[in-house]
Amino acid sequence: MTNTASINCRLCGGPSKKIFSQTILQKYNVGYYKCDTCSSLQTDEPYWLETAHKNNLSYLDTGAAQRTLKNLAVCFFISKLYKLKNIIDFGGGDGLLCRLLRDYGLNCFVKDKYASATYAQGFTEPNFQSPDLVIAFEVLEHFPNPGRDLDNLFNLKPRVLLVSTGIYTNQQSDWWYLSLESGQHVFFYSKKALHFLAAKYGYGLVANGDFILFVRRSSLSYAKSALTKLVLNRVIIRLLRSLIVILPARYAWNDRELQKEKCKPTQSLV
Repeated sequence: MTNTASINCRLCGGPSKKIFSQTILQKYNVGYYKCDTCSSLQTDEPYWLETAHKNNLSYLDTGAAQRTLKNLAVCFFISKLYKLKNIIDFGGGDGLLCRLLRDYGLNCFVKDKYASATYAQGFTEPNFQSPDLVIAFEVLEHFPNPGRDLDNLFNLKPRVLLVSTGIYTNQQSDWWYLSLESGQHVFFYSKKALHFLAAKYGYGLVANGDFILFVRRSSLSYAKSALTKLVLNRVIIRLLRSLIVILPARYAWNDRELQKEKCKPTQSLV
């Protein structure tokens, strides 16, 4: 399939011009386009995704476990700052982060149509109507049509949506985050695009580094915005990660007992 010189942006609909091409999965010649309106970068219409998702991304993602510990620290302290309890980990992979959050007393459930919740079995169907917090780490760049796919996140109507993704700031064809080997990264958001999303769905925006927080305006004050930016600071995250591993995970036992109760055979009335 050949690529064209321009396309309509799959996020905002604006005109997007091709700025370079790359080879994905060692066989697909793909154009990359920058949107004139929201300044995001995107691939051609990603016709190769079925092939790309045949491989589990973890075979290339050697930093996944360490990143999970970082995400644990960020989620834990953000949940305390905003008084959040019920969580959905959207695109949570094998469920390791979900399991760790539950161990620290947060009522987390995992959703991922491409993975099995190995570490969070029994915690894929939430026991609440609406989440306080939705997290989606390294997920947004996988959406083939973010203008539509992001509805799946925002329609959950969380008080806070916490995501991470590589921010596009005019990087070129050698940008490592293109993830040419996996073929799964197909849309790259600019800061302008993040503000567009916040306005579209009625949220305030707080961002620092690769972490982006969308917060219901009623829950966002100047003081909380400043504290959130501090929590999301790279140096502070390292300190929080060191701190959280020495905190006792007090709630793992309760979940194990709950699972035992679920597995008990139903007593016959005969």
